[in-house]
Formats: sequence, C-alpha cells, structure tokens
Amino acid sequence: MKQKTTLFYTILLSIFLFSGCKKEDSYEELTSLADDKIQQAVKLTENLSCNDLKECRIDTLYYTYVPVHPSFEQAYNKLLAEAADLKERAQKVYKGPIVYNTSVAPNYLPPHFGIRCIASKLKVASARDLELSEINQRLADLLPKLQTFFDDVPCNDPSKWHIATLRKDCEFIPILYTDKQNFAEFGNMAEQYNHLYSAKRIQDKSLNCSDKNDKPAKGVICENGKPKITY
Repeated sequence: MKQKTTLFYTILLSIFLFSGCKKEDSYEELTSLADDKIQQAVKLTENLSCNDLKECRIDTLYYTYVPVHPSFEQAYNKLLAEAADLKERAQKVYKGPIVYNTSVAPNYLPPHFGIRCIASKLKVASARDLELSEINQRLADLLPKLQTFFDDVPCNDPSKWHIATLRKDCEFIPILYTDKQNFAEFGNMAEQYNHLYSAKRIQDKSLNCSDKNDKPAKGVICENGKPKITY
C-alpha cells in the first residue's frame, strides 16, 4: 500500500513538473510554421481548371496574386488566419536586433491584368503573360489618357508641375503631371503602361531602341494658364 501511494505521488509530481516545463515559443520555429501555412494556401490555388475562371476571385497574398475558388476558399482563409496568428506570436518572442525596413515600397506588387487561362491552367496574368497584339492595344489606349489626364488643371506655379518620360516604341514621350485628388488613378495607369512597354520590348524583337534620350525635357513653365515643357 505504501509503495502504491509513493508511486502515485511520484507520477503526480512528474505531471506537475512536465506541465511546468512547457517548451517556450521559438521565433524561428513559429516563422517556419507560418511560412508553411502560406505555402499550403498557395498550393490550393494551383492547378485550377480553366472551367473555373468565372467563379474565381483575385487575392493579394503577400508578394503575389492568386486565383481563389469558392470550393477551397474557407480552407484558404483558415490557413491564412493561422499563418497570421503564428507570425504575431513570432513577433512577440523575437529577441534579435531591431530591423528597419529601408525599402521604398516593401509591399509593392506589379499591376495584374486579370485571371487568364494560360497553358491550360488559371493564372493571374502579368504584362509578360499577354500576347503582343493585346499589349500594343493597351499601350495605344493608355497613352492618350495619360497625356490628357491633367488638362483641366490650371498652371499657376510651374514648381508644382513635373515631367514623367514614357516610351512609345523608340520614342521618348514627356508627360506632364501635378497633384490632383485622383492622382492615384494616373499613377496606376502609368505603372501599367511601363510594365506593358517592358513586356513589349521583350516580345517585339524588331525594336532596337537606344536608351539615351537625345532631347530630354529641362523643365516646366506656365503659359496662358497651361503647363508647357521647356527643352
């Protein structure tokens, strides 16, 4: 009886000691687990049939875009929630040196051009995924919009006007811009244009353009309430 009592208290003590020595969270382990959850979420978005195109939505997943289908959206959201929780826990136990983010756009993602059926699979298309004919059409549509975007803004102070240089085939095109309530719209269009032109330069082997602008714009003046580029 005495031996049984001793054994009972020994086991009970072991349980208390084990529960009191719970393994501490590790930043590296938690980060690795979070990354694994994200990779699992990405895998759910791969190999979608082109028949699923109309039912998918585009999601921004850290530094990429992915097509999300209703059939796995719940599991996808659950994995991302678990990854976010793991990353939050990792930050709480992080004991390393403070790391300052000095990048200009840490969350930058290039513009996308919708979900496309590419090589019999669904993909959120970048400019480089487009056919040259579509690239040329999009460039032709965007350029006049960019050139006239600020036509209704009067020029009273030339220091508030700036010049962005775009490319049309081998030609350098100066575009005037200034601050405006919907400036983000202009910025998005200009970003699309630059990515499309870059994709065109890769596909169109007939273009043999110099990267040197022989007639760069020097500045802006106001003339009759309108901005004017000086050379």
